[in-house]
Amino acid sequence: MKIKAPGRVNIIGEHTDYNDGFVLPFAIDRYVEVEASLSNKFVLTSKLYNETVEVEKNEKRGSWTDYVMGVVWALEQAGYRVEAFEMQIDSTLPTGAGLSSSAALEVATAVAIVKLMDHRIEPKDLVQICVKAEREFVGVRCGVMDQFTAVFAKKDHAILLDTMTMDYEYVPLNLNNYEFVLIDSNVKHELASSEYNKRRAECEAILKALNKRSFREIAEKDLAALESTLRKRAKHVLSENERVLKMVKALKDNRPFLAGCYLYESHASLRDFYEVSCDEVDFIVGFLKGRAGVLGARIVGGGFGGSVLALLRKGYTEFSFEELDMEYRKLFGKSIKVLHVNSSDGVLFSHFISPGSVNAT
Repeated sequence: MKIKAPGRVNIIGEHTDYNDGFVLPFAIDRYVEVEASLSNKFVLTSKLYNETVEVEKNEKRGSWTDYVMGVVWALEQAGYRVEAFEMQIDSTLPTGAGLSSSAALEVATAVAIVKLMDHRIEPKDLVQICVKAEREFVGVRCGVMDQFTAVFAKKDHAILLDTMTMDYEYVPLNLNNYEFVLIDSNVKHELASSEYNKRRAECEAILKALNKRSFREIAEKDLAALESTLRKRAKHVLSENERVLKMVKALKDNRPFLAGCYLYESHASLRDFYEVSCDEVDFIVGFLKGRAGVLGARIVGGGFGGSVLALLRKGYTEFSFEELDMEYRKLFGKSIKVLHVNSSDGVLFSHFISPGSVNAT
C-alpha cells in the first residue's frame, strides 16, 4: 500500500499557528511517500538516508524514525490498534528547507496505518494525532498548520486557517502572470529547534504577563506593559495576523503587487521582531528586493535557515538565478537550490473520494 502526503509553503502567517492566529498555506507538488505492509515487527527503511532500522514499539531514537513511531504511539494513545508493519519511505521534499517534510511523513504514515488496520477516523482527528506525535513524542512544540495542510490542501488554492477555531476557507491562487518560487538557502542552523521552542515559551510568557488566554485578546496598546524582547515577539504576532487577512484580500482582488509588499513586510518582522532569520536568508531576500520582476520575498518555515518564498513574474526578472547563486557562493561557500513548485491536493483529496471520514474502503 502506497500513500503520499505533500509538503507545504506558507504564503504568510509565520509563527502564528501556535498562537491562535491565522495562516495561509498551500500544499506543493513535492511529497513524502510511504509503502507499508503488515509484518511481525516494525522495520523502517528510508531511501533518503539509505538506512533500514528495526524499531521496538514506542522506542524513541532521536532520529527520523521518531516521526513514524510517534504516530504509532499517538494512534494507540487515542485508542486505535496498531499492529507491526514494514514501511519504506521515499521523498521528493528537501529536508531542512522549511517545507514541512516531517509533517508530510507523519500524515502519510497515519493514513497508511489507518488504511492498513481498517480503521475509521475523522480528518481533523487525524491532524491532531499527527500534531500530538510531533509535540509529545518527537519533542518539537509545533503548531497545527503543517499537518492540517498535508491533509486538507486543495490544488490551485491556499487555505485560510483560523488555528483558534479550526475554521478554514479555500482561497483561489489567482496569480495569473506571476508565480511563487522557493529558494532553498541550503542552511539549517543547529539552534533552529531549540530557538523554536524558546519562541513558544516567550509567547506563553507574554500571555501570562498580560493575563490573557489568547493572543486574540491582545491589542497593540497592551504591548507597552511588556519588557522589550517580549514586546517585539508580540508585535510580530499581532502584525502578522493582520497581514494574513490583507494577503487573502489581495489574492481575491487579484493584486499581486500588494501581495508582494506583504511578503517583504513579513520578512522584516520575522527578522527584526521575532528574530528567526539569518545572514544567508537575509542576503537572498536583499538580493531580490527592488529587482524588476520580483514582487516580494520572505523567509518561510521555522527559521534560522530553510527557504525563501519569492513572488516573481513568470519568464522575466532582471537577474538570473545563476547570478544569485554565484554571489551567494562567494559569501557563504554554498549553493542555493531553486524549486519551481505547483500547488497540490492534500491526502483528503488525493487518497479519498470526498472530504468525509477517512476510512479504508
